[in-house]
Amino acid sequence: MADSSTELSGKRIVVVEDDYLLASDICRELREKGATVLGPAPTPFYAMQLIGNRKLDAAVLDVRLHGATVYEVADMLVGRGVPIVFATGFARADMPKRFQMASVFEKPLNRKTLLAEIISITQRPVARPVPASQTPGKGTPLEQPEEIFARALARTMSASAREGRPG
Repeated sequence: MADSSTELSGKRIVVVEDDYLLASDICRELREKGATVLGPAPTPFYAMQLIGNRKLDAAVLDVRLHGATVYEVADMLVGRGVPIVFATGFARADMPKRFQMASVFEKPLNRKTLLAEIISITQRPVARPVPASQTPGKGTPLEQPEEIFARALARTMSASAREGRPG
């Protein structure tokens, strides 16, 4: 067995959690195992900015963050082939079907079990996804955060322009 302080050595893990105390504990424990931790990110927007184009080895995601859900972030990470673990108050059955196979740890967390799962998923070979644009009949490829933001801005501006016109 590896030295417990180096089990995650060289691994980059993002923590997306809005409960500061829980997030701090998770981050501390990951660092004690040798991981480089990004976060904690308390909102999906902050998480997207923090992640950017960085290479990651795993992600720990809370589902509900200050009233928003983390699913857009999870989609982006899965699209990049990053293994994700949900640490949430949501039951697996309440989550979208596309995440039914992801590891889900319900709160209150057993952090020892959570850490064991993170160590496990970072040791597995990474299966790089085939972009949807290269897979016939699989829809459109996942967009980068900049594209998502640009599309949302365009929709907002278009809606504002329509509301400003006389009816």
